[in-house]
This record gives sequence, structure tokens and C-alpha cells, in this order.
Amino acid sequence: MRRVNYISIGAALIAFASVATAPRFGKLPIGIGELAVIPLFLWTLCYRHAVRYLTHPIMLFWIGFITIAGIAALLSPLEGASSAHTSVAYVYTACFSLMALTCIEQASQQEFNSFIRALSSISIMLLAVPFFCFLTDSYKLAELLGINAEYPRLSAWSANPNQLALFLLPIPMWLMAIYRDSNWHGAHWLRNFLLLWVFFLIGISVRSDALLLSWCIGLPLLAIMTLLWVKRSNWKMLTTMLVAFVLAFGSFKLVIDGPGRDKLIEVKIAVASAAASMFAPTDNETPLSGPPIASAPSKSDSMIGIGFDQNKAGVRETLWVHAYEVWLQSPIIGHGPGAFSYLEDPAKKEEAHNIGLDMLTQVGIAGVLLFAAMYLWLLVKAYQARDPYSLAVLVVLMVFSGAHFMLRQPVFSLYMIICALAVKNHSFTTMRRSLNPSD
Repeated sequence: MRRVNYISIGAALIAFASVATAPRFGKLPIGIGELAVIPLFLWTLCYRHAVRYLTHPIMLFWIGFITIAGIAALLSPLEGASSAHTSVAYVYTACFSLMALTCIEQASQQEFNSFIRALSSISIMLLAVPFFCFLTDSYKLAELLGINAEYPRLSAWSANPNQLALFLLPIPMWLMAIYRDSNWHGAHWLRNFLLLWVFFLIGISVRSDALLLSWCIGLPLLAIMTLLWVKRSNWKMLTTMLVAFVLAFGSFKLVIDGPGRDKLIEVKIAVASAAASMFAPTDNETPLSGPPIASAPSKSDSMIGIGFDQNKAGVRETLWVHAYEVWLQSPIIGHGPGAFSYLEDPAKKEEAHNIGLDMLTQVGIAGVLLFAAMYLWLLVKAYQARDPYSLAVLVVLMVFSGAHFMLRQPVFSLYMIICALAVKNHSFTTMRRSLNPSD
């Protein structure tokens, strides 16, 4: 059991490191995650016979996608922003996918469940300090630990907070899958409720409206499908999940946008005063002038949202229109890797922040049809297996990707692989007795 836990924790740490893109070695696009994945990839090639998994539909998609993107880059006169970086990211993600597919395919059910548990535990433990920095504006502590404090959002070690949002997106649904037969009474119920509440609160603090919308759609969808498809479904578990999510959202709105905001500022001033007294200047140094000043994170831009950009809808509409115009110049195979949309200046290119439009500009209709065929295969397989957990995750991945382009993120491909193998092995649909009565 101890060996299984160590392997699962290590795998979860690698998955977390894949979105911890802020720490890099110099100006190279290489960090801790890449250094961990490269030797593991070589190991799977040598000792796990990873080449045989190249015929898996997800790997066939990556082979076709990279081929189309390469041909488009050679034929199109247009070059997207960060085309070289994007090209390398696609190749790296394909290698990451082959490694993940090989390792997870050969894992036991116990190892698979331990990996899901480790994903949730690692998320809460590693994000506890960044969450504290987010609430208290502890910029010096964040800088000391290499935490990205550029945004008024919980970003942790991700260069873009949306990378962290993607990482957190499916985990609560998979927790419901592995704990579906566990004890949801008394102290065990309280433990599970607090775990979900904390997890949702941390996720909401990333301040991604796309993540919030995905959970608002995916969690009720999961509950409905589970009640319809699963005999003797655990209604207490599903109710706990929904209540924890609603209370986490309410807690965030109370502290950030409601009366709790003033209390938060008072606490931050008290913390700042205590820290200042600990590092008080000596007699020969100039004393600090004035009391500590503290402010709460920016208020949300709407009553039902958690973001803070009033014009985000207008920005995305502009990006989508320009991406459509660029796609029309090469509708079949696109223009190759890179960002092709823009806001005002066509020379300042950026992504369209939509998986469909970004793929159209890069690989055209051919690449989009290839992705659609692969993803439809995943959805159909999950539906045929009556697997509500995998199907709900696949749905929320697409909802989230409607506002962000995450295809080149390794964790996006990892989550598709987990869903595919969970459906194939009936990991979330076979009724089982809990291995540990205390679960």
C-alpha cells in the first residue's frame, strides 16, 4: 500500500507541475514538470513498450493534428505569434499523452483510485499557502515562494490562472466516483463535506467564470445522470457535493463582495501590523510612516460571477470575429501552430480563447473534424457505458474550452485519457465494497 501511495503522489505532483508554468529555468520554456516528464517518457519507451499505444484514438488524433499543423505551416504565408513555442508544446503534449496513456493503462484499480485521491490532496496542500497570499495580499511571501501574484486571482505557480482552473476542473467529479461506495455518515460525512467545501472554495478563488460555469453545469448534470443510471445511487453523496459547492460560492461572495469584505481588511491590517512589529526598525533606522494599509481583492464584475473584468465578453467577441476572418484565408488546413487573432492591431496577435476557433485558424476544418471525431468517440463510449462521472467531465472540459484554448496543455490530454481508460475498465461503474471501512 505504501508503494502505491508513493507512486500516486509522485504522479499527482507531475500533473500539478504540468500547470506550474511560472517557474522556469532562465528564459527557456522548461520547468520542473518538463524535467520530470522527459525521463519518464524515455522510460516508458524503453521498458513499458509505449509504442504499441500509438494506435489509441487519442494518440492517432495527436499524430494527425501535428501532421496537419506542420503541412499548414509550410503552405500558409501567415505566421502566428509564438509559433515555435506552440509547435514544441504540441509535440511535448503528444509525448506526455503517450507516457500517461502507457502508465495509466497498466495501473491497477487501486493505483488508479489512489492517483485520483492524490490529485485532490496535492491540490489542497500545495494551494493552501497561495490561497493565504491571495486573501491577504502577501506579496513578499508570494515573491519569496515564487508564487505568481501578478493577477488579483489565485494563480499559485501557474503563469496563467486558467491553467490552474483547468487542473482543478474535473477533480471533484472524480472524487465522487471513487468515494461512491464509501461511508457518508457521521464524522466521515463531515470530513468529506469539509474536503469538498475547501476544494470548491480554492477553485472559485481562481476567479475563472469559465470554471464556475463549468461546475454550475457539470455538477447538477452529474447528479441527474447518476440518479438515472446508477442503481442504489448515493443521494447523500450527491447532495453533499451540491451543497458544498453552493456554500463555497456563497462564502467567496460574502468575503469578496459582501459584508465580510470589511472583516477581511481588518484581519489583513492586523496581520500586517503583527508582521511590522516583528521586523520593527532599530534605533538607527528610519521608522515606518503611518499604519499598515490593506485592501481586499477586486470585487466581482457581477452578482452571479466571480471575475473582475467588465469587458471580457466584448474582448472575446472581437477575438472570435478576427479569428473567423483569419480562418477564411485557409479554411481547409489552417495556417499552422500559433496565435492568429487580434484585438485592434493585426500585428499584435493572440489566441481567440475558444478551442474551435483557435483550431480552425491553426489546422482548419481537417483538424477540427479530426478532434471532433476523437471527442465524439469519447462521449459515445462514456454514454454507452452509462458512466456519469466520465461523461460529466467530458462535458465540462468542452464548456471550459469554449472560453479558453487549452489543447496544448498536457493536463487537458491527460484528462481525456483518464476518461477513456475509466470507461474502458469500468473504473467508475462497477459496484465495489470500500477497501477501507473508514472511507
